[in-house]
Amino acid sequence: MKRRDFLKSVLILPGLSLLASLGKEGVSYAMVVDVSKCIGCGKCVVACKIENDVPKEMPISRTWIEGYSADYSSPYSRTQVQKVVMNTTENPFIKMKWKYKTVFYVPKLCNQCSSAPCVQVCPVYARFYTKEGVVLVDKDSCIGCKYCVTACPYGATFVHPEQKVTDKCTFCYHRISKGLKPACVLVCPTGARKFGNINDKNSEVYRLLKESRVAVLKPEMGTYPRVFYINLDTTVVE
Repeated sequence: MKRRDFLKSVLILPGLSLLASLGKEGVSYAMVVDVSKCIGCGKCVVACKIENDVPKEMPISRTWIEGYSADYSSPYSRTQVQKVVMNTTENPFIKMKWKYKTVFYVPKLCNQCSSAPCVQVCPVYARFYTKEGVVLVDKDSCIGCKYCVTACPYGATFVHPEQKVTDKCTFCYHRISKGLKPACVLVCPTGARKFGNINDKNSEVYRLLKESRVAVLKPEMGTYPRVFYINLDTTVVE
């Protein structure tokens, strides 16, 4: 992979420059993921499935972990990167024999876009924003047409096999609206995930975005994600 291709997929900027697009009034939720702290334990995936009633053994999940093994003798060659995904309760990383020496893990989820393609294409207005900027799904209105599945550039939306409607991460809105943490944040043993109000200058997410150079995925899509990454490796391109 050539460097110019990577730069089209991941944009790295001082955190506060990205905050400008998300509004400055009221509560505005965001998540910050420090890739260097993720150990691939998979507790976030399991907790999310249990909390949100997603079938445990099916390869669908509101949040998942991508494991990467990279050969830095040729860092921009796609052939030098091995990728494995955890999206069930079975952790493939435990017994994994990685091809290359360098190994790291990247948690992924719905990016809670401020300009969400899934909201724009829904023909029955089942996708909507909360006052805090979280994108939710009205499952009573959803007709399962899958337009949102196709429109999402992050692969974060799926059809729930039992409910027969689309599903995705909601930042555990039923929890955060009560002052609780999202399930994935609560169970992370290393503190790789941080969640909070980016308009609160005393919050940890505000501090991290102020002090760090952060990345968002696929900035060329113009979606303005609310999920920010710290220490994201250049081999992560989708």
